[in-house]
Amino acid sequence: MRLFAFPFLFLLCNAIIFAEESVSNAELSRKLDLILGKVVGLEERVGKLESDNAEVKKEVKEVAQSAEEAKSATTSLQIPKNEKEKESFFKKLKNEIYSQEAKDSGPWAKKESWSEIRQKLTRFQVRTILGDPHEVNQSLKPRIDQVYEYRGDLDADGTEEKGIVNFFRDRVVSFETPF
Repeated sequence: MRLFAFPFLFLLCNAIIFAEESVSNAELSRKLDLILGKVVGLEERVGKLESDNAEVKKEVKEVAQSAEEAKSATTSLQIPKNEKEKESFFKKLKNEIYSQEAKDSGPWAKKESWSEIRQKLTRFQVRTILGDPHEVNQSLKPRIDQVYEYRGDLDADGTEEKGIVNFFRDRVVSFETPF
């Protein structure tokens, strides 16, 4: 059986080779150009993939580093065992959270914003600079008809700081900064 397969394979190869001889040089050139075009396209795709791979590796390295930093930060943050220390720890943590919340509540929590406040500004200008007040009150004092109050624990000490802006006839007449 093997003896028969070899001559058959030989004849098949010769038939393929002789069949290809009838292809012209122009046809071969066109096929070669197509192959070269595909190779160039593949090289471009491989280059882009390698570039993307380098960017992904860089991002993964940065994420791993930040994860490691977060992990090391949380291992140093341990809840005390002693009840008094635990109470103090949670009170301090609560103050920090409230302080951050107050700082995030608007531009009123920044010292620079209060430095822009001066007499004769309108209510609209004050709201533009400091943001919306936490409370708006009417006043019984002469020469003060409305009071804007801004409140929050800005320094995480557990006491609430208060900023006040007093208006008379839609103009600032006096103010107290929380700083």
